[in-house]
Amino acid sequence: MPHFQITEGEDRMAHSCRLLNCLTSLLVLFSTALPVLADQGKDLFDKQCAGCHTIGGGDGGGPDLKGVVAKRPHEWLESVISEPNKLTASKDPTQAELVKKYGYEMPNLGIGHDDTRKIMAYLAAAGAADSGAVAASSTPAPPSEKVETVVTPELIAQGKALFTGSIRLTKGGAPCLSCHSITYPGIDGGNLSIADLSKSYQKMGDTGMKGALKALKFPTMKKIYADRPLTDEEIAALMALFKDSATQKGGGGCPVPFSVMGGGLFVLLLLGLTLYKRRIR
Repeated sequence: MPHFQITEGEDRMAHSCRLLNCLTSLLVLFSTALPVLADQGKDLFDKQCAGCHTIGGGDGGGPDLKGVVAKRPHEWLESVISEPNKLTASKDPTQAELVKKYGYEMPNLGIGHDDTRKIMAYLAAAGAADSGAVAASSTPAPPSEKVETVVTPELIAQGKALFTGSIRLTKGGAPCLSCHSITYPGIDGGNLSIADLSKSYQKMGDTGMKGALKALKFPTMKKIYADRPLTDEEIAALMALFKDSATQKGGGGCPVPFSVMGGGLFVLLLLGLTLYKRRIR
């Protein structure tokens, strides 16, 4: 019976073939799984992220995420999606730059590791779509349309009533004034340690502010409005109020400085004394 001896070169070749087959299987598995993860990630993105972010629609309450997977390290993206508060606590420079630019820290939405991977797969698929490399079964996000906020006296009046609570929100949520202040004639009060919403509108713009009102994802708001979302009509009225407030000089009309008021009173007193002396003569 003949005896066949396997040479060292043949052994290496066999090992290389096995490794190549293994890698090929992994690539096939990955290419099959990625579109599934991306489609699942789209649903999560729409529910958790779309209130403040777009993919190709421009900055809103947060940055436009078009191409973000190629721009940011994988580990950093995973952290900012799942535990952004830890990045802030560690004084991460990229996170600090974003907080400075947008005026607030992205809230911790309680997104777990698996869901984070799905969102990242969707972001990667949407980025690949721009270069024509996305699988046909994935659904990349279309650019968001920017709709200009309409401001009318009627909407402003309704917004003021909703903000102060003189008209109750349809779903029974707390009025804005219970936590927020606003620089606007006829509206006083609010917690001055929490954001002035006219300033928030100036920072976030139409898209960002509208997204924040739709999502209500910030920790305190999330608890208060969990089952009490704002209606589209209520959002439109509040947006009209915020926009009008932000466009007014000084946020709420042009208050007269105290020094000018004092000077005016002094002039009036002098005029009064002069007239009084003339009457005596």
